[in-house]
Amino acid sequence: MIRLSINVLSSAIILLHRLESYHFASLAELTYMKIASISVEDIYEFSRNCGWVYESKNAPALTSQGNLLLKLYNKGLQNDLKRAMLMDYIINASPIWSNRIPYGRSEAAIFMTKDENACFVEAGLLSDQFPCIIEWWDLAASKIREKKQQEQNDTGRIGERNTIKYERIRTNSEPKWISIESNLVGYDIRSKISATDHSVLLIEVKTSTISLDQAYFHVTSREWSVAQTSSAYLFHLWCLYGSKKLLAIISPNDIYPYIPTNNLAGEWETAKIPFLCFESNFIEIE
Repeated sequence: MIRLSINVLSSAIILLHRLESYHFASLAELTYMKIASISVEDIYEFSRNCGWVYESKNAPALTSQGNLLLKLYNKGLQNDLKRAMLMDYIINASPIWSNRIPYGRSEAAIFMTKDENACFVEAGLLSDQFPCIIEWWDLAASKIREKKQQEQNDTGRIGERNTIKYERIRTNSEPKWISIESNLVGYDIRSKISATDHSVLLIEVKTSTISLDQAYFHVTSREWSVAQTSSAYLFHLWCLYGSKKLLAIISPNDIYPYIPTNNLAGEWETAKIPFLCFESNFIEIE
């Protein structure tokens, strides 16, 4: 996808206006119409990634957000238009620096390209501290946190499904998916010791989709409390990076050296532990 710039945003508005004004039977038909010095294909791809256009029966069309941008444009609300477009770009196109926004706008700006920075300056988002500007950045941060949380939840569910399958084969019985009912009990899956030993085994699942040397997981104080008081408790660490599916089965004794201690009136809530600490425990699962 082409990089964000003032010219790209202006060209995108021209594209949206043409889609509103004319009927194009196909995307190929649209590409015959030149827009500035940027190819229509590139502008269309950028607009699609930002959520402004889509293909309906192979024909290009405006999304509801694309129509909203045109309304702002037609009303002459240029600042509102630019800020709305930049919000869509951040949330949908997910530039690498967007994850810095929850830490403050300057933390994100230092990683922007010169052209990206210019777009935010022109929209008044990097210099002014008016309430509406602060609200814009707060909304962007909130949306990014929400998106990241959803991605983490989705990744977690994938790992839990893998553990369900793994345990089903290992014990020749159906494990119970506890985290579907509650995330507060301190474990995710209730299984059995083995196919012949039906004693309860509790499993907490941790999953990452980044490389083993960069992945990490969190252990909550609640999970650790349950792990310490349970007769049988294991951690399943899933590293789902690329085409590989790696699993490490870790006992509380393995985790113990990485758990903090409470001091005086202070109590720890979460411990962050690298997957790499258990590199030798990982095996590839078919």
